[in-house]
Amino acid sequence: MKALVTGASGLVGSHVAQRLIELGLEVACLVRPSSRRTWLEGLAVEYRTGSMNDEASLSLAITGVDYVFHCAGLMRARKLEEFLAVNAEGTRRLAQAAAWSTRKVRRFVYVSSLAAVGPAPTPAPVDETTPPRPLDFYGQSKLAGEQALLAFAPRLPVTIIRPPAVYGPPDTNFLPFFRLARKWRIAPLLGGPDKQISFAHARDLAEGICQAGLAEAAIGQTYFIASSTCTTAEFVRALGAGLGFYVRPLIVPAWLAKLAGEWGELKWKLTGRPQILSRRKVRDALQDRWTCCWDKARRELGYQEKITMEAGLAQTAKWYREKGWI
Repeated sequence: MKALVTGASGLVGSHVAQRLIELGLEVACLVRPSSRRTWLEGLAVEYRTGSMNDEASLSLAITGVDYVFHCAGLMRARKLEEFLAVNAEGTRRLAQAAAWSTRKVRRFVYVSSLAAVGPAPTPAPVDETTPPRPLDFYGQSKLAGEQALLAFAPRLPVTIIRPPAVYGPPDTNFLPFFRLARKWRIAPLLGGPDKQISFAHARDLAEGICQAGLAEAAIGQTYFIASSTCTTAEFVRALGAGLGFYVRPLIVPAWLAKLAGEWGELKWKLTGRPQILSRRKVRDALQDRWTCCWDKARRELGYQEKITMEAGLAQTAKWYREKGWI
């Protein structure tokens, strides 16, 4: 059996590719000519060059494939059209190539996002029955990608995965946070210490994605996959435990956080380089609850999270140290 993994040069895709190989599947990775392949080194994968906006390359990439794990996506952009071009239209093109393939594709797994549903409006975490209310352009585009995929469902067996915030090696999005904690022993908390966030360790997430992709019961289903839920204060305590010293939470008032987000927007506009701290990121961070429930995945897939927040942050810190980054 052969699986095609898109976004394989990134955090989630590289873990999915590795897990599929461990499960005994052959893996082909769809990469752009400019894609870095650092996190795939040492893995027995086949590279297929293509782009989500090139239908011809997608048709070639899908050749001889039994499973598709679509992990690619655009996470930073300033306009809705930019997000939609990749996350919705790119998904539609890939799904179309899979649906029209001469070799029947057994499953198409789309890695969407909790952002497609939005933050939890009540103290109860969102689940698969919660009506989607995406907060921003990114979430809107991921929901549009889900809808584009479902249009092929009569012909193509599909499964949708909605992870929350993902962390763990080889992620670098959390690196500035670790560096600040390492140097100054502080961790900024935007808006307060009681905000709740669900997290997925990349290894746990890859396990859940593969379980969903290979389970017949998952056809036509949507699942949240996560590892833990905690308050921002609890996250800081786990970060300190992972680093091996006390990290003091530093409360950043909402007005100052918003000002920092606007500065990030201005810097983005002036340099043309996407910024980690932006208007969207600040708006997300100021929400009271980005939480989800993954009981459905436990019941139907046998999924079980294995990596605690403390263990996952310790592992990430160790990896950063080995790279000489902290």
